[in-house]
Amino acid sequence: MSGVATLQSANRGQVPDQAELVDQTIAQGFALLSFPRDLETQFLQEGEARRFLMMVVAGLFAIMVFGAMLIADYMMTPEVLPVAVVLRAAVFPPFIFLGLFVARKLRMPAVNEWLIALAGLAAAVIEAAIMLSSHSAWAFARVVELNIVIVYTCAIARFWPATTVAGAIALLHLYLVSTMPDVTGLLVGSTTLLLAASIVFVLYGNYRLEHNERMAFLLQAREQALHSALTVAHERLTRMATTDALTDVANRRYFESFLGECWSRAQQQDLSLSLIIVDIDYFKPYNDRYGHQAGDKCLIAVAQALRACIRRPNDLLARWGGEEFVIVMMEADADAAAAAAERIRLAVASLGLVHDASGCAPFVTISGGWATCRPSTHRHAHASHDQLVQQADEALYRAKSGGRNRVCAGEQAGG
Repeated sequence: MSGVATLQSANRGQVPDQAELVDQTIAQGFALLSFPRDLETQFLQEGEARRFLMMVVAGLFAIMVFGAMLIADYMMTPEVLPVAVVLRAAVFPPFIFLGLFVARKLRMPAVNEWLIALAGLAAAVIEAAIMLSSHSAWAFARVVELNIVIVYTCAIARFWPATTVAGAIALLHLYLVSTMPDVTGLLVGSTTLLLAASIVFVLYGNYRLEHNERMAFLLQAREQALHSALTVAHERLTRMATTDALTDVANRRYFESFLGECWSRAQQQDLSLSLIIVDIDYFKPYNDRYGHQAGDKCLIAVAQALRACIRRPNDLLARWGGEEFVIVMMEADADAAAAAAERIRLAVASLGLVHDASGCAPFVTISGGWATCRPSTHRHAHASHDQLVQQADEALYRAKSGGRNRVCAGEQAGG
């Protein structure tokens, strides 16, 4: 429970409301799988950690699969085995690890997606190099291995990088079928048709998955934006209900609630509770002489001076009446309350606000009364916090009767 902290929490900056932008994006659609820049950046950044982990797992698995294809090299085109070993075991794994290192260092989600596509294209180029190094009649049949690369890459990359790498591999396929001999006379058409069908189906699935992922992001972003807007509105209403509009300190309603909570806590934990009431001396004559606008500025200046004297987070400053303020001090004994009250009096006097209509000083001063009690003691066991307020108010009355510009202790304070 913290008086100052509770009120200051309502001063947090407003969270930008993205609900309207998200609603516009949903209404307009995103057929090209792209959001307005701010939303796109947020979408990529929120999924960065998950996508990088996926890249690591997919990269390690690709190295294993690519290495296992040495079996096909040995069984179908054994003459390329030396080249295949170098490319599959000595070139491709370092290329993958380098890509992961770059992705980790750059921390640019958009670039990561293109690194995935680049890895797929590298795998396809290595496959093509192995095929072209063979003179076996079975070499051309291995062109279908490009389908594996396309499916694997497009299942991982986002749609536009996947489309790009699919197009590049399709061109590579056309180059291979135009340069490598087909001894059967049947594989060119069938492999090309198979590649085209693979590209169409895998890209369609890729598109749907990313579209659904982006829609889920938008719905979640809208929910979060609405929740943030509701929280800000609630905090604003709470602040309006608990804060004095002029001086920006707690109002009387919040003070009474806060004091009640402090009293209960002090009873339960056997703590001291202190209350200080201060009143601006001769404030009505000040208003009459300098005007209500100057009076408002005086109240604001005094409130700021009092706030500067509150040094503990569990203390509360509130405006009690027109020119009266109260300070609640939890876990403060009589000595602490007396020192705080005198510090407050000196702080207001040091403002040097001219007050020619004052009967006690040529500048604005305050009178104060303070009281301290320990609610858990037998003496106060059946008392209420209203009696603490009464004791401090009576002390304030004595300070004013004694000439003002002074602070007095409650006669029954202590315990």
